[in-house]
Amino acid sequence: MDEQKKPNAEEPQATEEVLEAAEEAEQRPSECDELKEEVKKLKEEVARGRADYFNLRTRMERDREINAKLAAEQAVKEMIPVFENLERIADAVTDKESALAKGMAMVIKQFENGLCNLGLEFIPVEGEFDPSLHEAVSMEPVDDASRDGHIIGALCRGYKLAGRVLKAPQVRVGKYSGGQDN
Repeated sequence: MDEQKKPNAEEPQATEEVLEAAEEAEQRPSECDELKEEVKKLKEEVARGRADYFNLRTRMERDREINAKLAAEQAVKEMIPVFENLERIADAVTDKESALAKGMAMVIKQFENGLCNLGLEFIPVEGEFDPSLHEAVSMEPVDDASRDGHIIGALCRGYKLAGRVLKAPQVRVGKYSGGQDN
């Protein structure tokens, strides 16, 4: 009989546990919804974090490229006067067949190749005058109407790097006067 009393004594306690479990089950859906909402928010934060990281990496790569271009531009700007002086020295040598003249020509060619490897381009000083590329230092009369507005001579070279003009060539531009005698 003692055994039978025990289950009966536990019966009210078991009923309370069942009621508590039922209440917890009713609360779980709202708790589950809260957890789902929190998971959703965390997923959105992770996605934003990934996007921010990707944007940062892209921006850093772009900035690195820009800094490399600026460094190359600064180096080229510093070397252009040296290159031009070498050309002037070579032009001053009177005996073009001498070892000095040939050596200077080789050094100038090597220097020019090095500058071109850094991205330097020479601006052409032939054809039609382009004010965005050339600097007109004088207008000279020409007899031919087809040479009006065209470059007829250059005083110094011009250079571009990465599409930007570093130094505009100084040129003389032809001006047709219409065949009138002065």
